[in-house]
Amino acid sequence: MVKKSADSVLGKIDQQELQHLITVSTGFIDAYIIQCHKKVPMLLPQNIVLSAMDTQTTVDHIEWHDLKLPIYAVNDPDNKHGVALVVEGDDVSERFALVCNEMPESIRLRISEIVDEELDIDDSNVFKYVKIGEKQYYVPNLQNIQTQLGL
Repeated sequence: MVKKSADSVLGKIDQQELQHLITVSTGFIDAYIIQCHKKVPMLLPQNIVLSAMDTQTTVDHIEWHDLKLPIYAVNDPDNKHGVALVVEGDDVSERFALVCNEMPESIRLRISEIVDEELDIDDSNVFKYVKIGEKQYYVPNLQNIQTQLGL
């Protein structure tokens, strides 16, 4: 009886939730620091990035595994070449390409190192501002970005 109950609970945990639990339970988060044009850098969890590839920054979509992914660009518009990060969504139809200047820096942080900043947010694509040490970053609002891209 107990085993059946445990199996049913485990069956309800999807892969994304499992990854979140594993990440949180270790006390660390692996993230990318993405330089953004005329903004503070973005802090993006690595576990939602499916792929990274070199790209022209002037394209209107990225082709990836027979999909045409819409673009959310944070790169300097004067740069003609950059990197596209394929960002996972809840569904295949919600994936998009985040175009940045270069391959972002990878960082492993203790969750306790990330401090929320209580700032007014005037950009719907920003979920929250945080500080790591003395440096400020923003965590993107992926749902708003997906909505903006028509996903």
